[in-house]
Amino acid sequence: MLDPAGKPIVLRGMNEGTWGEMRSTDAAAIAGQGANVVRVLIRWWGLYGGTDVESRSDAAPGHFQPDHLKQFLQEVKWCIDAGLWVIPVLDSNCGQNGLQNADMVHYCDPGSAYPGGHNFWTDSAQRQRFKEAWVYLAGLLKDYERIAFYELLPEPLEGRDETYRQAVSEFYQELMTAIEDQAGDKRTPFLVGARDAYNINLVDEAYIADPRWKNRVVYTGNLFIHTGQTQAQNLAAIDARLAVLTRMRDTRGVPVFIQQFGVRTGDDPAGFHLDYGLSKLTAASVGYTGWQWRQNTASMDEYAIVVEDPKTGADIVKTPVLATYAKYWHA
Repeated sequence: MLDPAGKPIVLRGMNEGTWGEMRSTDAAAIAGQGANVVRVLIRWWGLYGGTDVESRSDAAPGHFQPDHLKQFLQEVKWCIDAGLWVIPVLDSNCGQNGLQNADMVHYCDPGSAYPGGHNFWTDSAQRQRFKEAWVYLAGLLKDYERIAFYELLPEPLEGRDETYRQAVSEFYQELMTAIEDQAGDKRTPFLVGARDAYNINLVDEAYIADPRWKNRVVYTGNLFIHTGQTQAQNLAAIDARLAVLTRMRDTRGVPVFIQQFGVRTGDDPAGFHLDYGLSKLTAASVGYTGWQWRQNTASMDEYAIVVEDPKTGADIVKTPVLATYAKYWHA
């Protein structure tokens, strides 16, 4: 990947992934630690923890609740004003799958009309609304500076087999075409991944050969660290999954990026696995956004770097975790 001056750039930063948690000071704080990118999500259709999270509103302009869209654009601007690149993400737990658990199934498909999941592959009307939402959003964002790439839909079709490979690719290309042809954005790259919820081991399936999209697509996979085996096995798993991504980069000649990287603090209290993973990403020159800056939890064992004190409401910063990220952001 190249910056606007044509110089190679590796984007390394953090997720603001929990709706309603970002503060006006967060972007500057993240930039101050050496990061250069933030992934900012708006949740469009799905069941999420907390209230007033879903942003979908069919009758509103762009099918967004106006106050949610205003907040999202404000968060994007906070990041840009802090000198950060931004990855805008339009997320939909129903649209990506709709079968994650019983509660999600009931929310996405209350009438039990979609046994294969009520999602963008089984409901063409919802797919069209989502495409219109992206066209509307890209129309607003296309002239913003420092938009790294549009992440079109995270983690599609978890648990689906190889027969869905082409369907996922066609879905992404349909959105890309609409954004270019209808929103007029011929500049901003796109971030896409494979079926089975961005399974990094399947990332090469996401490759788009159509020359129309040459140099416009970045490929991604999740790299959450799991610590349930021996230390040697845990580290070998990190190496193996990262190697799949870098092999695609090197053989296909395409840019890659990890949009969700991290480990639960409770699973890695000494920070050994976090440090190991970040060292490997840095050595491989692979960009990433860590999961995540804030989260709707008071638990110190979760991913979030900044946790809210349940009694006082004050911020508690996991200083060792932040210091580990910052060490590699400054590298």
